Amino acid sequence: MKKRVSLIVVSILLAMSLVGCGIVTVVPIGQEASFTGKEEFDSGAQSSDDWSAVVEDIKASAADISEVLGNGADGTAVTGSAKIVEFNTETPKHYLLVEVDGYSGGEIRIQAGGVYSGTGIRDAQSVKAFEDFANQTEWSQYAKALNQEADTQVVAPLGIDESVAGKTVTFTGAAAESGGTVTITPVEMAIE
Repeated sequence: MKKRVSLIVVSILLAMSLVGCGIVTVVPIGQEASFTGKEEFDSGAQSSDDWSAVVEDIKASAADISEVLGNGADGTAVTGSAKIVEFNTETPKHYLLVEVDGYSGGEIRIQAGGVYSGTGIRDAQSVKAFEDFANQTEWSQYAKALNQEADTQVVAPLGIDESVAGKTVTFTGAAAESGGTVTITPVEMAIE
């Protein structure tokens, strides 16, 4: 009787283990969408495709920097010109420290290479909205990719170094204010 019960238990366990077996499809890397129907989000491609429209959108809504300084410039599209005091590379977040005529408040910085921070460009544009993305992660990746476009398209071609001190910078970009410091991420910039 014991042998019979043991045989029945083993048979049941064997049958249960075989139920979970099935045919497995091996999907080559990069072709997952053809099997699932869901495309993987590519923030770099989206920001690259949108860049020209984002620049034009920010230019169209930009206020003169002298009008918004001291009035909560956070998330605002701005344009203007300023004298470059220095090109600061002491931190990974390189920036131009600038002076705007008639403004005696906190520091004004224009992001200029290295590591970019903030979501200013994304927040100042109206080409894409949060609802155009699947989730907060994609929305955040889009902001980072727009910052990378600013570096590639605007800042890197200028070849900025310490020799820019004393020159004039003309810019359009997105301003963010924190702790009395205004940081501008440029979408257009020229140094003369």
